[in-house]
Amino acid sequence: MAKRTMALVASLLMLLCLAWDANAHSSQKEHDDALRDVLFGEEYALTGAAKARFQAIADAASLCIDQFSANEHERRKERLFHALNERVGFSFSFDDIELKKDGMKTVTAKTHRRYTHRGWNFQEYPLPKLWGQRKKILTATVNRELFGKSAGWLSKLPFAEGSLYSEAACHPQCEAFCQMVYDIHILGDYEAAQSYSAEFQQLIPLARHEDPSSPALIQDIISAARVLFADQRWRLDLFVQELEAVEDRAERLLANQGGIRTQEQFDAYHVCGEEVYKILLDLLPGMLRKVDFFSNAFF
Repeated sequence: MAKRTMALVASLLMLLCLAWDANAHSSQKEHDDALRDVLFGEEYALTGAAKARFQAIADAASLCIDQFSANEHERRKERLFHALNERVGFSFSFDDIELKKDGMKTVTAKTHRRYTHRGWNFQEYPLPKLWGQRKKILTATVNRELFGKSAGWLSKLPFAEGSLYSEAACHPQCEAFCQMVYDIHILGDYEAAQSYSAEFQQLIPLARHEDPSSPALIQDIISAARVLFADQRWRLDLFVQELEAVEDRAERLLANQGGIRTQEQFDAYHVCGEEVYKILLDLLPGMLRKVDFFSNAFF
């Protein structure tokens, strides 16, 4: 009887592990699919080197934004990090970006967002050094894949950090593209939300409603677009105009007395997030095709 019980427990644990892996993979796949659709157009078929290049960027975004471990022994996404490191050549280790340090409270799918989801340039993350390293996963990968700036063996040398991975070392369009990739990921989390929960409130808000200097998703998208598409004036103006119309509605909802408190208010706010995603889906692929670093890498 005891052996049967042990076997049953082992089977259940195995099924739970498989379910966790499937859910984790599915979660990244959904983000990857959304990123591909926004960058290239819905259901665009990537092949060969372009597909590998895109997947490297998608994997970097996943590690940058969503890596966490529930305990000191799990080391979730470690294999993904090492596989990407083989391709890119980072100047840092998995331990430098691991979201689960000794002495930390338990990190879960519901709590990890407070460390990575509050804005690409958010200044008050609980672990600011960690977020600084996380950003380098994406900027280093985009530098290699889209700008041809690869560290290779130089990643092992002390000066590589300043010459290849720091924010100042990035081409302005590299930094802006990374910020756009980050914002697209956050929009995916908006899409999945069902209520104005504590978990949801860890996401960067769509609009500023109190502090005019606080991070806001729509303005972050606009600021990245102004760098990426500076020479596409009329397209950029249309892009900004459509986003600002949605931003105005989101700001009014957030400015309600007491903020968003009812499901009806949340549903209206949720629609704003969906509209931002639709604007990106409609306009961004055509605009990106006219940007040299992007078209040279993918077309």
